[in-house]
Amino acid sequence: MKKKISILFLVVVTIGCLWLGIQTRKQNGIFVTQIQTQSAESLSYLVETKNHQLIMLDGGMEEDAEHLEQILLSKGGVVEAWFITLAHSQNFGALQKIVKNDKIQVNHIYISFNSSEWYQKHEPERYAETEKILDFIHSEAVVGKVQEIPNRFEVLIDHVYVTALQIKNPELTNYAAFNQSMIIKMNTTYKSLIFMGNLAKEGAQKFKLHNLDEIHCDALQISNNQQQAVDDEIYQKMTPQTLFMPVPEQTDKTKAKQEIERLKQKLKAKEAYLSSEGDKTVKIW
Repeated sequence: MKKKISILFLVVVTIGCLWLGIQTRKQNGIFVTQIQTQSAESLSYLVETKNHQLIMLDGGMEEDAEHLEQILLSKGGVVEAWFITLAHSQNFGALQKIVKNDKIQVNHIYISFNSSEWYQKHEPERYAETEKILDFIHSEAVVGKVQEIPNRFEVLIDHVYVTALQIKNPELTNYAAFNQSMIIKMNTTYKSLIFMGNLAKEGAQKFKLHNLDEIHCDALQISNNQQQAVDDEIYQKMTPQTLFMPVPEQTDKTKAKQEIERLKQKLKAKEAYLSSEGDKTVKIW
């Protein structure tokens, strides 16, 4: 009889521990919202921590600002950290307009940009738009909020560790601009996400070379770069279960759907989401 009671006690304790573990994981999960943008090569991601602190990545062009602003206002209107992955208007335009509107409180803006001379030399055709963000980051509107971050920069926001696995690559001047795209990893106790931004092939190879021990992730944003796509081999080493793919409205939706389905099958992922299908919030836990 005592033996049966002991076994029953162990079963109850085991079930209780499993239930508690699941509840703890749920409570420590993070919400990722992939936000639909209107322009080519744009991406917009909102990450919400367990205590509702907001982390933004890019946000899109000025035309995307109104929609994004409404989403942020519905979640309290305070962004703790805003990462701009690339010095292009389709990455920073929404942030500029939102700051100008002064409805959203942005506490920290993190960037990794080259010098004005670098952009003039290696991307002259887009220098006019790049000059706007270079002026913006030194403007009175964001004084004390902008930080140029080093490689391996890390910040703890609530229960989420945010790490810059790769920043600008000024030595990569072939297809120069997109190879400057920042790569961000977010970790909780249980799960991790990697955002590849607009990274091109050469920058991705450098990323794999220097970050192989941290390349695994549970969720992955596929680089929004159709001209020089990241090799599938790199994505396979990441072993993600959830895929996010920023696809602007103008992109052929059939081709985009075929591409993300191809990647989903090849990477053996469980779920995949296209931004062209509308805003989508997923809990990673």
